Amino acid sequence: MANPFSNKKKVRGWKRRIRQLERLRLEHRQLDVAALREHGVQYVQIWLDPWDRLVQRNPPYWYRRRILAAFIDIFGAWKTGLEELGEPYYLELWLFEPDFYRTQVVAAVGTRVEYYRTLFPTVPGAPGRPPPQYQDPAYALSSFRWRAGEVIDVRTEKLDEPDAQDIATWSRHAARIEHTADDTLYIFNRGIVWLGSQPADTPP
Repeated sequence: MANPFSNKKKVRGWKRRIRQLERLRLEHRQLDVAALREHGVQYVQIWLDPWDRLVQRNPPYWYRRRILAAFIDIFGAWKTGLEELGEPYYLELWLFEPDFYRTQVVAAVGTRVEYYRTLFPTVPGAPGRPPPQYQDPAYALSSFRWRAGEVIDVRTEKLDEPDAQDIATWSRHAARIEHTADDTLYIFNRGIVWLGSQPADTPP
């Protein structure tokens, strides 16, 4: 019996996928100031089938670059809207690698600004910008200031209640293990998120 949660079927209908992406760009280009003020944050992700299903997958690189072009356009429109508010804000493009399907544009105001600025630990010695396969004539990655953030997954003995086999597996694969006063944390490295802001933004 086929796995109902599988997302490995060959993607077809690329013209339709491109039209879906264009609709996403147009629908989210306008900053929703009321929602932003109510929740403190607004974001747009790759809400496109089949990449946002329960089991997620990455699109091919040529389509990733189209998504980036759409997100960079949204970023620019949101930046204009945020500057018109006349108050401190956070705005960054999150480019995840290798899990590109998590890529998004995130804006925040008020008390949420500091939270998002410090959400991802900096990766020491990382390159100054995303990998070259994301370069495209449709946009200029060099127009952003990039910093590499560490994407981690944390498991704990207290909350996750692992058995001896789980602990042995975690110990082998964890990037590091940290001990607190009442728990042991297993920290796994899940890749890098490239955090792009533009020079006019307040530095993190």
